Amino acid sequence: MKRHTWHPILILGLALVLISSAVACTKSEEVLYAPDFTLQTVNGETVSLSDFRGKPVMLIFWKINCAACQFQIPYTQAFYDEESSDTIAVLSINVGDSISAVQTYITSLEITYPVLLDLQGRVAQSYGIPGVPVTFFIDEQGILKAYQIGPFESQEAIESALKKVFPSLTLKPKTETGPEIGRLAPDFTLQAINGQSTNLNEFRGKTVLLNFWVSSCSACVDEMPYFQTVFDEQVNEGVVILAINCGESIQAVKNIVDGMELTFPMLIDPDGKVCTAYKRGAPTTFLIDGNGIIRTIKDDVFQSPEEIEVMLDSL
Repeated sequence: MKRHTWHPILILGLALVLISSAVACTKSEEVLYAPDFTLQTVNGETVSLSDFRGKPVMLIFWKINCAACQFQIPYTQAFYDEESSDTIAVLSINVGDSISAVQTYITSLEITYPVLLDLQGRVAQSYGIPGVPVTFFIDEQGILKAYQIGPFESQEAIESALKKVFPSLTLKPKTETGPEIGRLAPDFTLQAINGQSTNLNEFRGKTVLLNFWVSSCSACVDEMPYFQTVFDEQVNEGVVILAINCGESIQAVKNIVDGMELTFPMLIDPDGKVCTAYKRGAPTTFLIDGNGIIRTIKDDVFQSPEEIEVMLDSL
């Protein structure tokens, strides 16, 4: 595939670029149409861009071995699950990977939005992409309105970009329910009691047990030794245990941690914002897979380390 040479600083500096501003110096009647294409899906279905005239399109170019592409996929899937094809078409084009490799990959990640195959990279070349991932926003008439180089860092970032590019687009209203099984776990950044900053997304590729607790909850405290036992047994096995204390002081948490000799990461949510975002009581434990997707939720206390092991083995 012919690749354009872009200065690294330019690539890092670009976020959402509105194409209307990029062509502001051209004639007022000039518009930039998205190059049409016809490609096949992994299932052999033929899809053309022009099939979607009358509806905005979010068009994503990606490759399997692209870490930034992998990072963005759960957010794209979560957005697609909510919006489906009611208001906007979501299309992705894999550039250069084999049919079998793409089929295996999308099956493993449970990707359900359309994945098209650009085996020779010709469509990518027609769009002049500098690399992957790149996302193009195309309006109902097939006119290129904006693009982004690099991944979106959240589902909310995708929605914000869409609202900026298509102000009249109406997305489905958000419900007030917390995250559910099969959905992307809300990201967060919190400090541990040792002062180290911890971000949920840094554990992509690993299984995460995320426990919410407070010291006034005797059941929460009673199950802590079970987490410690599993933590000691799961060293270097791709399992991360994170406990989030909701709204209490560092000293109160340290007293529990020191008294019980707990060594797994203990995070502090002093204003309770993360606990509120997950909209559950205490104790609650979320099992999150390597793609950041919630696979199991336990709303009560564990009775033994073996019960935690059973949850882990369910993946």
